Amino acid sequence: MEIIDNRGAPPELVRIVHEACKEHPSVKRVIFDAFIDALGGDTGAFDPITGTIYIDMGACVMNKTWMNKGIMYTANVWFNLVWTFFHELVHVQQLEQEPELVALDRLPQEYEDEACDTGLNSLLMWALDNDMPNLNEMAWVGEQIKILLNRLYAQMPWSVNEELDLQGTNFVADAIEAAGASKEYSEQEEIEVLLKSIDEGLVGGKVGVRKYLTAYEAIDLDHVEHKHPTIIRRKA
Repeated sequence: MEIIDNRGAPPELVRIVHEACKEHPSVKRVIFDAFIDALGGDTGAFDPITGTIYIDMGACVMNKTWMNKGIMYTANVWFNLVWTFFHELVHVQQLEQEPELVALDRLPQEYEDEACDTGLNSLLMWALDNDMPNLNEMAWVGEQIKILLNRLYAQMPWSVNEELDLQGTNFVADAIEAAGASKEYSEQEEIEVLLKSIDEGLVGGKVGVRKYLTAYEAIDLDHVEHKHPTIIRRKA
């Protein structure tokens, strides 16, 4: 399996790709690039004819979907990268198992839904066992984030400082903001239970007086385990 890196992919992402593709000989190459015209703004794609997975790191920098969960911008970009790869790898698996699907112009919706769900689960498993990379460990992507943060500083100095303060930690979301964006923490009483769990060291942690959630917790805060924080003690 060949990796073609046209911009400078984060080393941790390259490691993830190498490990995961070992079991999929139909993946002949993975191309990291930015703002790929053929993808039309999508963050990734798989071409079964050439066996190529494309990761558009530029689209991952621009896409802010994870921020709807209260997740901060830097982590949002990283989650885009990891989720995109695993999403496309599910399509690889689908086509390996059902090669007749190659004849279709577009995969049926249930296959896309499976790729989205499995991509999320794979991202969760990565977050459970690994540390968030800092900006200096994200190569070209990290440099793009730094450029954006520099531009935003005059308008939003507090937000930029918060992003920088969390570098080197696994905290990715303000607990109150993430809970406010969650379906399961719609009541103030439930949010207070979450904040108390952070005070007790059961989930998340603090930077100064502010309370944060780790990557694993913030990615899927609606998961049942977060309603019972004594089940798993997650790393800070």
